[in-house]
Amino acid sequence: MRAAMRRHAAIAVMTALAVSVTACGSSGSDTSDGSGDTYTIGVVNSTTGALGAVGQQEAKGMKLAVEEINAAGGVKGRKLKLEEVDDQGSVNLTTAGFKKLATETKVPVVLGPGISANAKAVAPLADQYGVTQILLVAQPEVANGTKHVFEVPLPGKANSEAMVNYAKEQGAKSAAIIWANNPYGQAGNTDVTNAAKAAGIDIVNSEGFDPGKFDFTAQAGKAAAADPDAIFLYGAGGSSDALVLKNVAATGYEGLVVGDLAYSSDFIPETAGGNAADKVVSLTAVDYGNPDEKTKKFLDAYKAKFGEAPSVLSTYAYVAVQLTAAAIEKAPEYTGEELSKAIESLNFESIVGKLAYTAEWRGGPNADAFKPVTFKDGEYAVPDQG
Repeated sequence: MRAAMRRHAAIAVMTALAVSVTACGSSGSDTSDGSGDTYTIGVVNSTTGALGAVGQQEAKGMKLAVEEINAAGGVKGRKLKLEEVDDQGSVNLTTAGFKKLATETKVPVVLGPGISANAKAVAPLADQYGVTQILLVAQPEVANGTKHVFEVPLPGKANSEAMVNYAKEQGAKSAAIIWANNPYGQAGNTDVTNAAKAAGIDIVNSEGFDPGKFDFTAQAGKAAAADPDAIFLYGAGGSSDALVLKNVAATGYEGLVVGDLAYSSDFIPETAGGNAADKVVSLTAVDYGNPDEKTKKFLDAYKAKFGEAPSVLSTYAYVAVQLTAAAIEKAPEYTGEELSKAIESLNFESIVGKLAYTAEWRGGPNADAFKPVTFKDGEYAVPDQG
């Protein structure tokens, strides 16, 4: 769902590559194999460039997880440290950064990237270099079939299935879809359509929208005019999602509005308006409306540190660090081979669901892990059940 910048020469790639080291709570000696006072974890992320704001969300989640783990004594008595590569959204920089972490820094585990095209480019390198990689993309086909690659995010197809299942539970028999016209939204449109067909829900209208625009009156009007029992919204992860919702509400549509996980973002009420935000039910990986104790602790800690609610993306990144720490704890050696074996055997219970990997399945939890959430007066709430 993110765009990638390109570089035309290998020299330009290596020159532009920005590597920064973030030490969290340790001032002792450090080696990437964990033989010193720290375990160094590689990170490939897009914290600058066109989608830098999204990568920064992931960086915040990782930072909080590392700080919490280190404050609790670290892992096996050693602190965690992140060595971060900013790939600026570029596939070339992602590839160069991963190789640098694997061959020069010699880290046995790398977190990220969170861009689909970039993840596809570097996933084969993880097996080539024997490095465990935990991706932040929701496409299990990228990791499936590999030896050392895993994913935390719940699959996009599962999000679509959860949306349709929720609508069916509320009695919907017909629906319209408004979807972002980018690879993420296009896949969502296909998956929602297929899931709806399987569930016996008739799709009466389908409208794509350009996430770079600001007025979606036409798409909202056509969807509402079809008079469906439900309108599915599949967003792009930005302000355009809220504007689509605002336009749908402005039509006077009174049916069910069901959004993908992008519609659980805390900016939705401010941008769409309170009345519009109250209409949407988002199926999301984070139970914002009715969090259990562990989730609430995370939500409170994140807001206390950063002054905002965590996005689903920052939550995935937080969980990726926790998963890595659990693997380090279990593995007999800090190597890619042993970390991968440990991750596959963990059945790790996380705040986004159980991460149960097998030799065949390397994706995140299934559709049952998604939770419905809405807004009331600008705050997260549990939806009323129809």
